[in-house]
Amino acid sequence: MISQKHVPIAQEIANISLVAFYGKKPSPLSKLIIKIQNCLGQLPGFIPYQIEQIHGTILGCEGWQTSEGLVNKWFYLTRKEIRYLDYDGWLKCLQRDGGIDPFFVYVGGYQRDLNYHFLSRGQHLYDRSFQIQKAEDATHIPILIGWPQKKNLITPDLDNFRRGAQKFGFLHKYHREADSIDNDFYLRLGTIKGLLTKEKRITVEHHIQQILTQESTVKLSIDSNSLAFAQYQDLSLSLATTKILPLAAITKEQLRNYYEVASNLKT
Repeated sequence: MISQKHVPIAQEIANISLVAFYGKKPSPLSKLIIKIQNCLGQLPGFIPYQIEQIHGTILGCEGWQTSEGLVNKWFYLTRKEIRYLDYDGWLKCLQRDGGIDPFFVYVGGYQRDLNYHFLSRGQHLYDRSFQIQKAEDATHIPILIGWPQKKNLITPDLDNFRRGAQKFGFLHKYHREADSIDNDFYLRLGTIKGLLTKEKRITVEHHIQQILTQESTVKLSIDSNSLAFAQYQDLSLSLATTKILPLAAITKEQLRNYYEVASNLKT
């Protein structure tokens, strides 16, 4: 339960995320994104994101500044808990000698007839590899999804990375319950404005899922060089309004300055 003392008023949320591959990307990933965007270009209302702004969200780090410290948004909203962000401790962990333990995410190449011994939100990975998801308004978001693998087996590396941040006060948005699992590495490719019928959505999804089975799998290393903290103003992380500091270079003072002051408290 939330204590009635030191509860932040949700007025000045600092929008900060830990992201992967913002800006320059490995060539195979860029080529795959462009190919899918070209397919989506046949849809009226599709607006592609710029290649540089497309990214994989590893962990949302949003929070409020209070007189007691930085309060994590997702612990507060999803679990009704007040947790203070130990960003200094987390940075020390992420930037320790050698950086984080790297792991590999694989995008594309998922076959419908293979059993991966893992389901994403109850669905086969072929069906989840590309989806068009409805946003809160009339917009739809085309999303490319991959998963960590080792020796052709799905591993929980991404979910474990997200879960490990909890001891520093950071809760992954989709870890709503203690046993929630989110091992998805997802990239938003743009927006689709206007009417999109269920039948048309399913047709497009199936077409692009089939294309992905024929593509060579893109192997992406999640490591200190591919990660960065993003201070954003809109969920698309547009280039004009997003500030980026690479994980390998950011200091605790710089991260601290990323959090806007919102000092009003509910008593």
